[in-house]
Parts: sequence; structure tokens; C-alpha cells
Amino acid sequence: HILSFSAVLIMIAFSTIGVVVIRANADTPVNMNVPSDAMRLLPYLNREQYGERALVKGPHFDARPIKVNKSPRYGLVGDKYEVVDEKYEYEYASKDQITFPRIGHTESSRPTLHRRWKKYLTGNDKGKPTSGMYNMKYMFSYQFNWMYWRYFMWNFVGKQNGSQGYEPWDLKAGHWESGLSAFDESSLLRKVLPGSGEGYYEQDAITDVMKNNESKNHYFFLPLIFGLFGLLFHARNSPKEFMAIMMLFLMTGLGIIIYSNQPPNEPRERDYVLVGSFMTFCIWIGMAVPALYSIFKERLSLPSLGAAGMAAILVLSAPFIMGFQNFDDHSRAHHTASRDYASNFLNSVDENAVIFTYGDNDTYPLWYAQEVEGIRRDVRVVNLSLIAVDWYINKLRNKVNDSPALKLTIPAEGYRGKNKNQVYFATPAGIENNPEAPIEAILNYMNDSRSIRDDGAGNRFNTLPTRNIFIPANRDKLIANGLLSASDTINRIGKIPIKFSDSKGYLLKDEVAILDVIGSNFADRAIYFAVTCKNEKLLGLNDYMQMEGLGLRLVPFDSGSDRNLPGLYGSGRLDIDKTFDNVMTKWKWGNFDTVDTYVNGSYGAEVTAMKVIMLRLSSKLTEMRDNERAALVANKYFESFPHNNFTYDASIIPFINVLVRAKKYDDAKKHIRILAIATNQNMTFYESLDGEVLASSWRDDMRYDLRSVNDLLSISSQMEDTDFLKEMEGLLKEYMPSQTPVKN
Repeated sequence: HILSFSAVLIMIAFSTIGVVVIRANADTPVNMNVPSDAMRLLPYLNREQYGERALVKGPHFDARPIKVNKSPRYGLVGDKYEVVDEKYEYEYASKDQITFPRIGHTESSRPTLHRRWKKYLTGNDKGKPTSGMYNMKYMFSYQFNWMYWRYFMWNFVGKQNGSQGYEPWDLKAGHWESGLSAFDESSLLRKVLPGSGEGYYEQDAITDVMKNNESKNHYFFLPLIFGLFGLLFHARNSPKEFMAIMMLFLMTGLGIIIYSNQPPNEPRERDYVLVGSFMTFCIWIGMAVPALYSIFKERLSLPSLGAAGMAAILVLSAPFIMGFQNFDDHSRAHHTASRDYASNFLNSVDENAVIFTYGDNDTYPLWYAQEVEGIRRDVRVVNLSLIAVDWYINKLRNKVNDSPALKLTIPAEGYRGKNKNQVYFATPAGIENNPEAPIEAILNYMNDSRSIRDDGAGNRFNTLPTRNIFIPANRDKLIANGLLSASDTINRIGKIPIKFSDSKGYLLKDEVAILDVIGSNFADRAIYFAVTCKNEKLLGLNDYMQMEGLGLRLVPFDSGSDRNLPGLYGSGRLDIDKTFDNVMTKWKWGNFDTVDTYVNGSYGAEVTAMKVIMLRLSSKLTEMRDNERAALVANKYFESFPHNNFTYDASIIPFINVLVRAKKYDDAKKHIRILAIATNQNMTFYESLDGEVLASSWRDDMRYDLRSVNDLLSISSQMEDTDFLKEMEGLLKEYMPSQTPVKN
């Protein structure tokens, strides 16, 4: 009976995987990895896209592979499985491998980050980290202490702020904090207790912004104390049951830490994977009730009802305090920022447009807006993080909602598996070096068997005959399709050049696919890039862009760029009227403009995008001497991103300058005053820090604020208000750089 029941239970459990296959074959608009057959399902379930981390034996972070081993990958071609790709595994020299490798992360920027930790733990970042002792030291200091016990203390002692906290030597972000200053400031206690860096700072000297931060949550050690009390009671009174719970606590906590083998730094907080461990500890917090009950009844001789009531009230104080402290920064009531950002973006573009986005935060809000709320279903969202794989490229060929299928010149088999993973530049014999060629001819050439070369080792790859490609710009057709205004002839050209430098030896599959989408659809559909894309994803087309709200539109003329702005925000020209209309009448602000609330850092990229676009718009209007509209944009900025939700810093000074140039002095003064008071408090706080803490955690912030001191006094002197200038000098003059002592 037990065997039959177990077998049925296992079958039912594994049958849930069938839902994944059924959904994939239904080919829904969002169909990640398309696990529609056995060979696509297996890597999906094994999460192969995230890579593997060695647990028993593997290389240290500075190791270099000595060999690449290949194994075939099969895919469904027609009605049978064929080899379509290869899986690569790196082999390392035995001298570069260590047992139980905690420091074995070789990808991307990890070696640099590992060296920072090596310097922190040993005082030296030189040499190869082959020591088993250092391997263990890293595990206890980073993986156990920083990535487990710190999160544990966040949940049962208290939290400094909502910042993730990447490194323990940075004291301004992500530390635990109980609310009891004597304990929080004690260097000795922080060395003894888990989850700490070394040292802290005076709590009496912190600024109002730090003090009133909604994500500063203090539990005064109460949940931890009750949990430890319940743990001891449990161990004493029911040791077997206690051991079972302890195993659950360890396996869902430190066990997961050992298995996941986390590198520095994680892109986001990883406390969510440890929730099982923290919930298990909550069992012991609950066990504090019978523990206290036994004390009150047996030692204080209280009646049963009184002992039970007192024990329950005492222990319930911990979750009550936790709920009270956490509600303001965990409540998402009234938050519509992700949805509004998506709406703002989608409504920034033309009908049937194609939008290239980058990363999850850019893409998922747009998918939600389209799939759930039905906003602008005619727009095709193309995720640049996914476009390097065949299944995603093939999905672009499908009609999705109200968006017609994208045209692609290269057929599906041209992208299948490893095809086009790398396309090398190689000019055929008899052709001049790097001749100019239209993009359609290039795409057709890449799909021609004549473009395939063999490297002599059995590897075949496609080639490109030139680095000079252009997109034809047929003015009449673009006007007829509504993609170009008949009056917009400034700097008009007949083609858009795409030039790759001599140092670039090949194109990757995602670059080929981007070229295919642009070249095959430019004449029929508006092409946009999100302003949050990586610069290299534009393929050098920056000067052929036009900013229209949150999208950069590819245009058939040299539009010029503003090189003073970061990232893609300065690419191309700004469509002033369209962007002004978007900002002033169409955009929504997630209720951040109307509700006093805590704004989580996860909104950072989207909020920054809207801020910088408003900055560029107001600056351009000021440059055109359209000061009235510039001031409207600046005031819209302050209305949409108020100080109570977005702490003022030096980034608001350009908007203040816009108001001053428009002689909107009263509007400017209220924002100057808020920033001046905040800057004064910041400088006072910096002076309370010793030199080592200042250098490790707040040096850049102090320099940033010193620039604000100069700028605010300069702006205040332009407004012909001596009383206001004296007020600002009273707040800031003592902190002028020449008068500010900086501790060493």
C-alpha cells in the first residue's frame, strides 16, 4: 500500500511538468524557452541558462581553462531530433583546482570582486588564491556571514535601510541595526554577532533623511531573544523533535548557501531563497510561549490562565513590532509605477512600432501592460537579452495580439542552434576591402552557402564580406507609411550607415538578428530602442536616433547627439513637441506624485529614465529660450518626484537652474531650501565620522555634497534676494571646500 501510494504521489507531482509542455505548445505570446519537446524541456528544467557552479572540485576565480570539451545538443528538426548545437565545458589544470571550491567563480567581473574580498580578508589582493584556508575564510565571511547571517539579523534584529549592501566595509548600505544605539555602535558586539562588518557610526549624528527612512526597521533584538529562548526550551523538553526542526533550519539555510555557492556580488538580494530557514526559526519564537508559561506557572506560581496570557502577550510583542516597523516600506498599496512606466513607454511610440528593450525591468512591465491591461497591443516588444537564441528569434515571426509578424530575411534554419552564433568579417577574393553594401544584400549573403567558411578544424561558420553596411532610406515610401514627415528634410540622407570598426572581428547572433529586424522592417514600421539599453546594442546608430519620450526612434537622417548626457539619453536629437506632450499630458507617475510612500530601489532604472528625459527636455527648451515651457517641465519634475518620496540631492540642481533662468524664483527657493537643509545635515554627519569610515563609505557622497554647496550658493546669489542669500550662507558657507576640514 505504501509503495503504491508513494508511486502515485510521485507521478502526480511530476505530472505538473506536463502543464509546462502544454502551455509551450499552445505558443502563448510570452513563452520563455519554448519547452515544447523533450530536448527543449530538459535544459529548461535543469536551468542550464544560469550555468553551473562546482561544489566538490573546481577552479579558483583566477584560473584559465586549458581545454574546451564539446558535446552535442539535439533539437527537433521536422519530426526527428538532430544535432543543432554544442555544449561547451571548460577543463582546467589540476594546479588551478581546489577541493570544495567556494572561490570558483570565473565569469565576467567576478575575479575583480573576489580580489576586493581577498584584500578585505587578508590585506592583500595579489597572488593566486589557491589556499584552502582562504577558501574556507571566504565561505565563512562572505557566504555564511554576509549572505546568510546578515539576512537572518535583518529578519530578527532589525535593518539599517533598504539598500542591498554589497560589501561589509561599506557602512551606509544593508547592515543590521537593532534600534539600541549602545549595541549598534559597539565594535566588539559587531565582531561577536553574526552578519556584521566591523564598526559602525554614531546614531545621534545621523540626518533626518537617514532617521526617517521607512526601510529602517528596528526590532530591538526581541524576535531573536524569543527565538533563542524557545530553541533552548525545545531542545531541553523534546530533543528528538528539536533535532528534526534544527535539521530543517540548517538545510533550508546554510545548506542552501553551500549548495548555491554564491559569488560576489549578487545582482539582487538573495534573502528570498532562505525563507524556509527563517520560517523555521519562527517556530522557536512560538515555542517561547510555552517556555515563558512554564516559568510563570512553576517559578512565579501564577495561575494557568494568567501565566498563559502573560506569556502570549510578551511573545506577541515581537511580531507586533515587526508588523508595525515593516508595514510602511513593504506596503505596495497605491503603487502603480511599473504599470505606469510601461504605459508611458508604449504610448511614446507610433502605431505598429517595434521596441527593442533590455533586461527584465524594461520588458516585463510592457508584457504585463499588453497582456493583462490590453495597452497598445499593436506594439511589438523585442527583448535584446533574449534575441541571441533561436527560439526567441522564431517567435518574432508570429503575429502577437494586434502586432503583425515581423519580417525576417534570414529563415528559421539560418538561426537554428549554433548557426550564426558568430559571423566573421572576411572579404572574398577579388572584392575591394570593406565595400559599402545595402543591408538586404548582406542578410541574403549571410544566408548563402557561399558565405560559409571552414577553419580547417571541422568548424564551419558564416562570414560577412564588409564592415560598411547601410540601410536604404526611401523618402517617398517612408512618408507614405507615415514614418517620416514631408516637412522634415533637415540633414536628410538616402541611407543610414552602419560601420563596424576594424577591431571588431565578428558579429554575434544577437547583433545579426537586430540587423535583420531593422533591415527587414525599417521601411514599414517605426523602430525604437529603450533609452535604458546598453550603448553597444545600438550598433553605432546613435546619431540616427530621435528621442520621443522613453523611446529612441531610428530616423533616416543624421540627427546629432548630446554627448553630455550618460548612456543613450543623449543619443540623436530630441523631438521637443512630442516629448513635451508625452511628459506634460500623457505620462503617469505611479502615484508617487500624490501619495507619501516608500519608493523601493527596484524602480531605479525606470525612474532615472523619466528624470533624465525631463532634464534633457527642459535643458533643450532653455537653450531655445523657451523659458516658460522649460519651467513647466521643471515644475512637473518636482511635482512628480517630490522630496518626501525621492530625497533631493545634487541631481535636482539642473532643474533649479531652469527655474532661475525663467525667473521663477519663488518656485526655485522652496527646492533650494530643502536641498540646502539636507546638505547641511549631510555635512554635519560626515564630520562626525572618523577618517577610515568616511573613506570606506561616504567619501564620494561628501564630494558630491561639496559640489552642491558651491552650486546652491552660486544660484542663490543670482536671485537678487539678500535675505534668502544670507539664509543659504548660514546653512552652507562654513562647508565651502576651502573651509572644510576633511579627516584622514
